[in-house]
Parts: sequence; structure tokens; C-alpha cells
Amino acid sequence: MAGFVPMTWLIGFITAPVTLWGLGAALPAVLAEYLYRTIQGPWWHYLYLWVPLQMSIGYCVYRLVTVPQTSLIDAFIVFAFSTTALRVAVTIAVLGDPVKGGTWFALALLIMARIAQTFWGR
Repeated sequence: MAGFVPMTWLIGFITAPVTLWGLGAALPAVLAEYLYRTIQGPWWHYLYLWVPLQMSIGYCVYRLVTVPQTSLIDAFIVFAFSTTALRVAVTIAVLGDPVKGGTWFALALLIMARIAQTFWGR
């Protein structure tokens, strides 16, 4: 029975509205960065891509900061963690670029901030 406590916490952590809106904002942000890096030609030729991505980022950030009982700093930590984690994943898995030590350290600090936020309350 004790094994269910960490799993229950993890499921609650992943399905929390703050986490879902943070990931919802991070996915189009990282996708836009990936597309900007890989698409050839001037950026303004692809406004049909950038405008919907930026609008979805803006909407998800709005929903993130308006989640009840969530402060602005809580929302910032969630968005920063989600975006940095996805950036590292795309850098390693898709682009094949090396990730420097400072980025790993920043990601570790964001993970610790999210854990502290969860266990000590918001």
C-alpha cells in the first residue's frame, strides 16, 4: 500500500491544472523555437505558423496565471520548468546538439523549485 503514495502524488502532479497549462504553453514555445531554427528563408514568410503558435502560448500563459490559488511566481516556475525540460529534450533527441553544464544545472534548480513548491505548499 505504501507504493501507491508516490504514484498517487506523481499522477496528481502531472494532472494538476498548473502543470497542464504550463506544458500547454511550453509545447508551442519549443515548437516555435525548433521551427525557427530549422526552416529556411525569412521568418515573415511563415507568419501563418508563428501567429497561431504565439496566440496559443499567450492563451496558455493567461490560463496558467489565472489558475485559482496559484501565485505569479508559482506559474513562472511551472512555465520555466516545462519550457526548459522540453528544450533539453528537443536539443538532445531531435537536434542532436550537446547540452552544456549550465543548462543541466538550471534544469536541476527548476526541478528542485517545483518539488519544494509541491511539498511545502504554494
